Amino acid sequence: MALVEALIINYPKYNRNSDDYIIVLGAGLDNGGVPNLILRERLDIAIKCMKENLAQYIVLSGGQGTDESTSEAQAMSEYLQAKGIEKNNIILEDKSRDTNENLKYSKEKIEEFSSKSISDIKVKIVTTDFHAFRSSILAKKNGYKNFDNYSSTMPWYFVPSTYARESIAVIKSILFDK
Repeated sequence: MALVEALIINYPKYNRNSDDYIIVLGAGLDNGGVPNLILRERLDIAIKCMKENLAQYIVLSGGQGTDESTSEAQAMSEYLQAKGIEKNNIILEDKSRDTNENLKYSKEKIEEFSSKSISDIKVKIVTTDFHAFRSSILAKKNGYKNFDNYSSTMPWYFVPSTYARESIAVIKSILFDK
């Protein structure tokens, strides 16, 4: 478990290369329809990337939970548009329920939108720092070849629980996610 924690902590998280697409992985909504703190941090990173011209399109990935009044993708889109991101630069993926599905269904959206294979497209995966390592494992499992991460941070008080939970999720992703 300590080795997994070391990999999570030391995995590269901030690549400023220019890419074709940004994927923002969902992280949950508060009060049924408002992006939670972790998701807002991810969205703010995506805004920064767009303002720095690090990509042209943003894929917002997240379905609707049973306790949510809208999909995470739709709530993220509303947040970004309120912050000045143009709707025509946003692609919604609203079927996914977990990180593997985020990447699987985002791949389908990108391939459909671009008429190219995901292996020929440069993608920036925006997530939270604790989640970059596992997201990369799952991206590779889903056929992504040209991708990098740009991760947000989170308040210190989330670190112990999220990193501990993520260690278990990494092992599950390696063994079971296809």
